Amino acid sequence: MKTKKIKLWITLIANLGVVGGLVFVGFEVQQNTTQIRAEASYSINEALSNLNSAIYNDSVFADIVVRGDKKFSSLNPTERRQFNAYQYDRINLARHISILEDEGLSEVHFPYHDRLVMDFHRSPGLQEFLVFVDDEWVGDREFYERLRTRDE
Repeated sequence: MKTKKIKLWITLIANLGVVGGLVFVGFEVQQNTTQIRAEASYSINEALSNLNSAIYNDSVFADIVVRGDKKFSSLNPTERRQFNAYQYDRINLARHISILEDEGLSEVHFPYHDRLVMDFHRSPGLQEFLVFVDDEWVGDREFYERLRTRDE
């Protein structure tokens, strides 16, 4: 009888240890998720800052973007290359933000994706850019179509 009681107590202590371990793991997962969300938000803010600083720190490049937004074909080959790189960065950032939000890793809910679509719809130069890169587009085709066509 005494060994039965000892085994019962050992089993009870072991079960309490398992429950305690599960609670600890749950707490660690919650902390990790919070950290991942914070890092995602930071990376979004840093990327937006880098894109914006390309414009406000370089008036020559800002002029290229303004002219390209109006009429893409007015840019020379070097300017087109710069304009293309900048637009691809904007498109990739929008997709990145959208994916992070869809996966629940970001709670920023910054409507950059929708804002970019509106920018492309308002700008003849950006529509011209999309036609120019149509054959080499390797990104999300659905997003490309959303950039190209207005939802009227």
